[in-house]
Amino acid sequence: EVSGSGTESDPYVFKEKPQGDVNILAYTCSTCETIPSSFPLKGEGYSAKSVTCTNGATATWDVTDWGPDIKNMTGPTVCTVDFEEIQPLFYEQILADNPNRLTRNDFSNIYTASNNGNTIHTATGQDGATTYYFAGNVTNNYVYFANKYWRIVRINEDNSVRLLYAGTSATDTAAFISTSQKWDTLVSGTVMVGYKYTWDSLGDSSVQHMNDDNSNLKTYLDTWYTNNIRSLYDSYISKTAIYCNDRTFSGSWAFSNRDISYSGYTRIWTSYQPTFTCSNVNDRFTASTTTGNGQLYNTNEQSSPIALITADEAAFAGAKNNTINNDFYISQNATSSKSWWTMTPFEFDSEDSDAKLMELNRGNITSAVGNESLAVRPVLSLKSCVHWDQGNGTSTNPYQVKIDSVCINAEN
Repeated sequence: EVSGSGTESDPYVFKEKPQGDVNILAYTCSTCETIPSSFPLKGEGYSAKSVTCTNGATATWDVTDWGPDIKNMTGPTVCTVDFEEIQPLFYEQILADNPNRLTRNDFSNIYTASNNGNTIHTATGQDGATTYYFAGNVTNNYVYFANKYWRIVRINEDNSVRLLYAGTSATDTAAFISTSQKWDTLVSGTVMVGYKYTWDSLGDSSVQHMNDDNSNLKTYLDTWYTNNIRSLYDSYISKTAIYCNDRTFSGSWAFSNRDISYSGYTRIWTSYQPTFTCSNVNDRFTASTTTGNGQLYNTNEQSSPIALITADEAAFAGAKNNTINNDFYISQNATSSKSWWTMTPFEFDSEDSDAKLMELNRGNITSAVGNESLAVRPVLSLKSCVHWDQGNGTSTNPYQVKIDSVCINAEN
């Protein structure tokens, strides 16, 4: 039998009569900014931290029946339950807010379908693990983080959350951190499509995946990360998340005297089968060696886990080669005709000695020579242990996150 309204002055009273006595139960919440206005019910985002009783009685909280299990009660006893708020992990909140799951199998056309504010797509990613990604016209993947706006690209295979820069306001239509950056100044060798690369014109094909020197673009992004993220927010950023600079290719390798088509060309231009898998471990750019090449460090040997979206990720989201798509979320914060870099190599043209990478322009995947000056939209990934704090992902109420002491020191 229960009486009371559940307020601090009129707590719920649970009445039972073992040996003719009465048990009274009150509640508090030591981790809450304000005490809940009514007794927390099952499924409302609370858990029982402890139960303490008077007169020598002991108690535990039965999570199934959502009530106290009291022992050794010999007389009138007051038991107090100290609740604590359950803050979901960020990726858990995203999945909870998007209970509808879809898969895409046809990538030969642009994708503009609305996600209706409750839908996320699934695919197989690195090492066979599941990844969840947004596609089409998405209205609930906004994040406000580090005093900037971002759009969620996907929940990575390790449950870190990949964010694409979206500007200084949710309605920014030119969300670039720069409008004029070269991938590199020298593009006369096939290795120059590397986010990092090794200059060795006499080497065999293995040099194509080596990482000794920073590209110009990596150096630029490292500096931006240091100036905007490192001091206050580096602890939020996953060191294990993979950014794929896929330098695998078809045909036989040469440093500069043979045309080379990189594997991304086939996936995006001919087979229309993008992938979240990065086949060569040296192309998996990470700040940790547990999942990739451990090369995301700046020249001061500080981790710099920032990179670019891949053309494959853009295709999953709704982009296509040689076709403009203004009606999917990646275009919404970059509606100008300015092209911007992706992480995906395209080809090497031996006649002109040009290394090319894929670029995006309003959802249109095309290619650009590496020494062209294009815009830059970075991506980074929030750790899987980061907690959701508030927001529902809309432009007016974007997601915000927080971090606990355990997560601060974790790689992911």
